[in-house]
Amino acid sequence: MAPVPEARSRSFTLPLLLFTGICAGATWLALYVLDKPFMKFHVGILLYFGSITFLLHYWQERAVVNDPKGFVHRFMTGLVVKMFLSLILLVVLIFFLTQEQAIPIAIAFAFLYLAFLAFSTIRLSGILRKLPKP
Repeated sequence: MAPVPEARSRSFTLPLLLFTGICAGATWLALYVLDKPFMKFHVGILLYFGSITFLLHYWQERAVVNDPKGFVHRFMTGLVVKMFLSLILLVVLIFFLTQEQAIPIAIAFAFLYLAFLAFSTIRLSGILRKLPKP
């Protein structure tokens, strides 16, 4: 019997919060080493990636439990949604910031995008591997 989606999403919350905290620490450390300030934009970016990862993961995980074949469709849709929302947010940030602010934020944004993408992919592929074979 497969675990209930609500129980799985709760079990996902702690690892996601820990990962977000690690990313925050790594971002702060990288900026500190580069003598750049850790700004409110960095906090906003971390909150954005943490939130969208949680929402997409919850939506995708329900497909693993209810419709494993539909999971691939949801996974690909989630990738596209995350990419386009992130691209729009990045363009808006770059448009409204000075060049001195925009470059470090854009670089941090790109690394955080890849980090959260890898985290989500590894987590979901681990769940898929644990499913019973038909």
